Amino acid sequence: MKSVLKRPAGRLVAATVITISALSAAVAQAERFQMIELNEEGGKAYLRVDLENGAIARCEQDNNVWQCTAIEVRPSGTDASLDGRIADLEDRVAQLEAQKLDRPDLTELEDALDISEQFMRRFFGMVQDMKKDMAE
Repeated sequence: MKSVLKRPAGRLVAATVITISALSAAVAQAERFQMIELNEEGGKAYLRVDLENGAIARCEQDNNVWQCTAIEVRPSGTDASLDGRIADLEDRVAQLEAQKLDRPDLTELEDALDISEQFMRRFFGMVQDMKKDMAE
């Protein structure tokens, strides 16, 4: 049995598959990043924004070689205050979730409804008695 790649048609199919997979990878890579041209003196520069994770890099050409340098997005002075705020919010969420789980069980609800029903019956009984007294 001959190998598929030894036949000309097999080589053509293999080359086509490799070309298509390389093109699809290039298209996926192109859709992942957005390039923004910067207007600067002394040459072209771009901001490369990664649309998947939000990373930003500054890209510029140096000696005919393009280099991209990552840019820190978060200002250095706000780390502690943001971390504290995040911790406060996480505590608050935990408290709210705990309150949500502390629902009364059905027996407590039934007891409350029974008390309400007794109150209403007694109240309407009093109203009926008052109507009888006024009619006399």
